[in-house]
Amino acid sequence: MSLFNFGREQLQKGMLNQMLQQVGIDDVGSFVQDFRNEAAQASVAPHQGDDDYDEDATLQHASGQQANLFSMGSSMLNKFSGGGGHDGGDSNPLDMVQGAMKAYKMFSGDQSGSGGGGGNFLDNIGSTVQNAQKMYAVYKQFDKNGDGKITVEDIELYLQEMGLGFVSPYVAKGLFQAVDQNHNGTLDFTDLMALTAILNKLNGQFGGA
Repeated sequence: MSLFNFGREQLQKGMLNQMLQQVGIDDVGSFVQDFRNEAAQASVAPHQGDDDYDEDATLQHASGQQANLFSMGSSMLNKFSGGGGHDGGDSNPLDMVQGAMKAYKMFSGDQSGSGGGGGNFLDNIGSTVQNAQKMYAVYKQFDKNGDGKITVEDIELYLQEMGLGFVSPYVAKGLFQAVDQNHNGTLDFTDLMALTAILNKLNGQFGGA
């Protein structure tokens, strides 16, 4: 059973839970909570020990990506340059992205080059913070009302935008519901990074198309 041909019948039979257990995730809720704790801790001082980190250059790069690749306008650029918003409150959104990225590296298993049909995004997401910034920019495209969250209806399209179209919609929606621990039908960016970390672990074991 691959992530590509996983269907309704497999979801109803609980096979997604079995697949998660095979990659070491016995409790998605605990996984997500640990992920969120690590992301929050990393975002407090995300650049300590990063000798090659240049905040001005990174912000400029992130802004350029959004303006040139995603055409998201000045309001989105303001978020990356510390203008505030729903995702980070008074914190710098870049710090939040960096924190989530560091948690991703720790929790994803970093199955780079696993060759399961995952495409460049799953292979490369652990390599640079710019990949997380791309993920955040696409995420904001699907945040239609600006509340810092996306819905289950968006998740399949989001994964397609990120080059993860090989993932069955039943896997995508099943993981969304599992990660949505408060059952309000929405995920914030850190939840989405946790979901992607789970997908990366599944991809290493079960592959895509």
